[in-house]
Amino acid sequence: MCDIKLRNQTYNNIAAAIIFVLSSVSMAGNGLILLSFATSSHLRIQKGCYFIINLAVSDFLCAVYVMLPCIACLVDNSWCMEGATCCIHAVLNSTLISSSNMSLAAINVDRAIAINRPFEYKNLVTTTRIKIAIAYIWIHCFCVALVAGIANWTSFSQWELMCSTEWTVRTGLYAPVALIFNFILPSTLVLISNVTIIYAIRKSKTVVFQNCSQVNGSGLQLCVKPHTKTLRSLYFLVLVYFICVPLYYLVKFSLETLGSKLNIVCFIPVGLLFIAAAVNPFIYALLRKDHRKAFLETLRMIYRNLKGIYTFLFDSPAKTLQ
Repeated sequence: MCDIKLRNQTYNNIAAAIIFVLSSVSMAGNGLILLSFATSSHLRIQKGCYFIINLAVSDFLCAVYVMLPCIACLVDNSWCMEGATCCIHAVLNSTLISSSNMSLAAINVDRAIAINRPFEYKNLVTTTRIKIAIAYIWIHCFCVALVAGIANWTSFSQWELMCSTEWTVRTGLYAPVALIFNFILPSTLVLISNVTIIYAIRKSKTVVFQNCSQVNGSGLQLCVKPHTKTLRSLYFLVLVYFICVPLYYLVKFSLETLGSKLNIVCFIPVGLLFIAAAVNPFIYALLRKDHRKAFLETLRMIYRNLKGIYTFLFDSPAKTLQ
């Protein structure tokens, strides 16, 4: 059953343990992406990478402010939020989850422009436009969630394990509008972007696009990449997104008609959503060679720093003198 209070506590503890693992992986992966960006000048010159960073921020905050309260509620029912706190948390949850979807869409649109119009990319995708796009993503997601908060259309959802905006009959047109802005819009952008990319790739055995490599320490250069590897990574990205995300919104939008049948898929929709937040940093960054290199360099830097701290704290004075 989806009711936390009526379900066996052992089942709740297992669910809490699974979410804890997903939260830890998400925080570690997205945290490393943010550190890689902060320490690698090679990544900071790439305009499109700012959308990946925005995605990492969204997923990292989702792991902290969405997943951890779910764990607390599963472990102890008395920690489930109510009243004004629940309303604020519902607005925050909705904003972070939908901003992740919009960031994914922005990454795909940026990639489509880079592949379809490589010679115009530098002029089309400017720093100012990227800042406007990122600001729009957060304003867009926050405003959609804020409407529910102001109207008091929020409550603790048993199957979502968290305070959430309501998509019920009493909210009227808000449910379909929120579905359009939070899921249908980014999903449509993802589909259209990848269709144009696949069409461009199929026209040629190679693809010319804006690469992130430095030329004599300054700026970007055009490069040619075999189409097979590009297609393989694109298929994987789209597959993961459409496996993990749609079920959550389908269940949320259809909750009034599902009724008791929801028990069949209890926890699965929100679990898949959390899996997406944990997997995103690896599929959207590590599939690219430059990001993978920066990621590994960051891990080596962390290892060296931890080793230095350990040596400083635990090596004997005699060894230090030697």
